[in-house]
Amino acid sequence: MDIATRTNPIKLSALLFLGFVIASSWLVFPYFVQGQQLLRGVGDDSRMIKAGSVSRYLTRELIRTPDLEITATLATDEYFQYVDRATIVGNLRPDRNLIFFVAETIHRGDLPDEVPVASLRVGDDEYFPSVSDGPSLVGHHRLSVYTFPKRDAEGNLIDIEGAGRLRLYISNRYLGSERPLTFVGSWEAPYSLPDELKSSADITPVAVLALGAGLLSSVLTPCLLQLVVVFGGVIAGFSTVPGQAVGGAVQLTPFIRRKITQLAFAFVLGFISLYALAGAFIGAVGHQAQLAFSEYSRLVAVVSGVIVILLGLWIGFRGTRDFACRIPDRRAMESLSFRDTVGTVLTSMGYALGCTACFGGAIVATLVVYVGAIGSASIGAGIMLTFGIGVAIPFLLSAYYISKMDSILMFLANNSKPLSYASMAIIIIFGLILVTDNFHVVSDMIYPYLGLI
Repeated sequence: MDIATRTNPIKLSALLFLGFVIASSWLVFPYFVQGQQLLRGVGDDSRMIKAGSVSRYLTRELIRTPDLEITATLATDEYFQYVDRATIVGNLRPDRNLIFFVAETIHRGDLPDEVPVASLRVGDDEYFPSVSDGPSLVGHHRLSVYTFPKRDAEGNLIDIEGAGRLRLYISNRYLGSERPLTFVGSWEAPYSLPDELKSSADITPVAVLALGAGLLSSVLTPCLLQLVVVFGGVIAGFSTVPGQAVGGAVQLTPFIRRKITQLAFAFVLGFISLYALAGAFIGAVGHQAQLAFSEYSRLVAVVSGVIVILLGLWIGFRGTRDFACRIPDRRAMESLSFRDTVGTVLTSMGYALGCTACFGGAIVATLVVYVGAIGSASIGAGIMLTFGIGVAIPFLLSAYYISKMDSILMFLANNSKPLSYASMAIIIIFGLILVTDNFHVVSDMIYPYLGLI
């Protein structure tokens, strides 16, 4: 009796399900690792190293006497990367406003009840804050925040670079004076941190590993769930041999065993390469990456979806070819293996590219807020490479497990054509998901059942 005839469908289903579970074992990260705390911890370490230097560089002493001290800090985007949290950035919007923190300390008597009056001079023009926020009725210390729009009343962008200098004026009735005392601090324009402060040398290899694990456990789960299904479709479609074997299915199992491992490595190489490139891009251009992802994500998703659909159609066409009659022609088998490997890499890269377009904004926000790895393509690539390897290991383990299960190998050898059609349908469906921008719809359907929201 043929071995395939004796294959128990229940046993086969259980073995296939176990392979799927192994491929999805990266889920231990979101279930058992507190991703946000891990990201926040690494971000804190990074900021603590640089926060003092960055603050000092952006801070000016308006006055320093034994009785009164006033300092003002120009809170740029880079300041928030190292010093503060994303929630504060969201409220103050440094992309739209010039933001100053003014700290007052008095050693004789108390500070005036009212917050200081502030004005900003850019060249010969004077501007007043849209927000002046600080505590009143304080004793000896006060921190106030002032927000100046980067556009004038007519909506025109203020020419800060052309002015060459910013001057902040702070006035209040200090030390019992009858008239307000005014103090000024100035910053050269254009303002930017020097290269030594932008350096990301404090991001250690351990921090990169922690950040990769943090991303894996808190940001990218929906994409990876769909990537597992695409991985299953690729293995089922490309590991089979078209047509019917002259010598029987048993003759094909060694070839299929090798192909499964080969395809798994090709698939992993595809998405790891894409994620590393995305990380390098984010690390190199920083904040601008979020704008790029926002502007081009739909186009990228459509293009990648079309690529995935075409490869799905190729799997279906491939399954109709009467190839196996030439077995054991070694050159023909090697040619088939090469084409299937290239198709696997392209499918993996295509879907990973579409996923990156969908979740790119989340990655940018995470790296910018928690790392401040701006200007460092190597660190961005390293973090995403670490993340990709965390996903790749379960995929490779799953492929190794499948290659050792004779029941699965016989199933693949005996069902080339139906598996090709099924794989074609799966891959085309996920290609259409990218083209029609329904990526998150699928994720939202699956996510609640995982208990991760």
